[in-house]
Amino acid sequence: MKQASMHVASLTLDETNPRHASRTSSLEESIAALLEKGPEKLLRLARDICQHGVNPTDMVIVLVDGDQNVVLEGNRRVAALKLLHNPKLAPTEKLRKQFTAIAKTGEFPRRIMCVITDSRMQAEHWIRLKHTGENSGVGVVRWSTGEASRFSGRSTPTEKARLFIEAVNDWFPDDAELRSNTQTVRDGRITNLGRMIADPAVRNRLGIAFDGDVVLRSYPAAKLLPILTRIFHDLAGPVSVDQIKNKRQREDYLQKVEDELPKLADRLEEDEKYSKSAAGEKPTVSGDATGKAEDGTKPARRKRPDFEKKLFQGVSLRHVSLRTSEVLEEAQRIKIDEMPNVAAIMVRVVVDIVVTEVAEQLGWRRNQDKLKGRIGAVLHQVDPNKDDPHLSNAWRFSQEEDGALVLKTLHMFVHSWQNNPLISEVRKLSMAYGPVLTKADELLEKKKR
Repeated sequence: MKQASMHVASLTLDETNPRHASRTSSLEESIAALLEKGPEKLLRLARDICQHGVNPTDMVIVLVDGDQNVVLEGNRRVAALKLLHNPKLAPTEKLRKQFTAIAKTGEFPRRIMCVITDSRMQAEHWIRLKHTGENSGVGVVRWSTGEASRFSGRSTPTEKARLFIEAVNDWFPDDAELRSNTQTVRDGRITNLGRMIADPAVRNRLGIAFDGDVVLRSYPAAKLLPILTRIFHDLAGPVSVDQIKNKRQREDYLQKVEDELPKLADRLEEDEKYSKSAAGEKPTVSGDATGKAEDGTKPARRKRPDFEKKLFQGVSLRHVSLRTSEVLEEAQRIKIDEMPNVAAIMVRVVVDIVVTEVAEQLGWRRNQDKLKGRIGAVLHQVDPNKDDPHLSNAWRFSQEEDGALVLKTLHMFVHSWQNNPLISEVRKLSMAYGPVLTKADELLEKKKR
């Protein structure tokens, strides 16, 4: 079985679909049979596709049978897409109008990723596991009510807002005014705070992220105190939901409080974490909320290179070809905040071009058929003991198979139209691979010597 992108119009619904009481003889009959059992379900699916896209974790299974591409798994999704593209396929005028109206509410793809199978038998095992229950743990094990509740609670903006308030109170336990305002927000304005921190642009400027029940903080607490004081004062008092309701209003608000936002140069080398289970523990990266160490002295401020504004900021290549160095220089003009999609693509492009040139100039032949192998070859040459701290993230991102920012993330930035890169992801990848580019360039310098 292999994966391929296929045009929705080229797909044929399965006329022997187990959902049908009897075999159908045309596309229209297959769609009518799916709608017969409950048109509202297919309408909801079409609406969800318009709002969120097609589920990228559950691909359609297709059997190529002569000149037909028969959908063995995913008939409802494909039927919904076909009806969005051509509402006339619906069996009644009412349904045609409903699908037409839904199609106007959002966007939906013309092509989708599919798994191609050579035979029904080859796909049978996977289809059975999906549709016949847990199968003693081999199939999909559904969440219990409690598990589903915990997941839903974690993911809602309101629950994240409550968790954020707990973190703020933990960071500044002695600030009476701030604690009073956080209590006011918790009691009556919690949804307003949820609306704010649900916005990626707001989280990015605050240096805040959420990982399940953990709040990640990218700045020392003392550097966040001015803006958090301002935000909770405003939300507890003069700022109403009508002033932060949409993205543009939240951008305007951030501009008004620009002077109180933390500076990028003050970012920590590693994020600090807050979780309920660890509440009250001493921070492991910076000092306390005053910025002082336990002995009362003010420690030296920990900085990391300012890679935040543009790609590969500070990286200079002197020994690669002129064309490769020009590609890097042009990429370095990209402002990550303003063009995250282009920046994400260019991270992958620049890394690929540099390590490919190094491999060719140095005559490397082994493990050069994939980007992972080319990056790995550079890393093994410059850091054979894996003890260079500047390359630790590059090792982790490019050579491991699991995790949020493994190498497949770079591939998805280029090849998956459904993948929306986060600004924080692009920054982390740029910072991780910047040292790799420098080290790769140094390998060419040694060759010239």
